[in-house]
Amino acid sequence: MKRLFTSILLSISFIVSGTAQDADALLSKLSDNATTFGSIDATYTSQMVDVKSDFEETLNGHIQIDSNKFQLDLGEFVIISDGGTVWTYEKETNDCYIEDAEMLSEQGIDVSKIFTIWEDDFKNEWIGMSAIDEQEYVQINLYPSGEDASEKPYHTIQLFIDESALEVVQLVIKGRSGVDTDYHINSFKTGVNMPASTFFFTESDFPGVTMIDNRI
Repeated sequence: MKRLFTSILLSISFIVSGTAQDADALLSKLSDNATTFGSIDATYTSQMVDVKSDFEETLNGHIQIDSNKFQLDLGEFVIISDGGTVWTYEKETNDCYIEDAEMLSEQGIDVSKIFTIWEDDFKNEWIGMSAIDEQEYVQINLYPSGEDASEKPYHTIQLFIDESALEVVQLVIKGRSGVDTDYHINSFKTGVNMPASTFFFTESDFPGVTMIDNRI
C-alpha cells in the first residue's frame, strides 16, 4: 500500500542560465497563485516505469482536494482522506485499509499538497526550458532535504511549469528503488463545490466491505 501512495500533480523573465534565485522566485509566485485556488478538481495520466524489471503501467486518475482533505480515484483503488484518517478502498477485493494520514505523509508524499509540494522540505534547482508535446516549459528539480531526506522513497521530483499560467503541467517522481512515475495534468479546475461526503469513507455505501485498520 505504501508503494501505491508513493506511486499515487511558473514566472519571471527567462534568462539563458537560470539561478537558484530564479527557481525561488518562480515557486514563490506559484505558491501565491495557489492561495487563490480554494478546492481543486483535476484529472491526470500517470506512467510508472520500473527500470530494473522493465515494467511499465499507465493509469488515469481523478483527484479532488480541499485544504488538507482529498479523494484520489485510481480506478482499481480509491483513496480518501479527511485530513486525519486515510481510507484506501480496493474495488476488486472489497477491502478498505485505514491508515493515519500524518504517518503516511511522513513516509511518502502528502497527496493534498501535491500542487504545492515545493513548500515542504526541498532544495530546488533551476534546470531551464524543456519541451513537452512541442511546448516549452520551465523545469525545476526538487531534492528532499532535512533530517529524514534519505528515508524518502524518492530522490528527485521534476516539475514542468507553464510560467505564463503559473501552473504545473507535469511532474516526475524519481524513486530510489528504480521506479519513476510521470504525472501529466489533463484538466485542472479550482473553486469547485464539493460536499463533505467527498472526503469520508462511508462503510454502508459498500455492502460486505472488509475494514482493515492499520493504525497503531
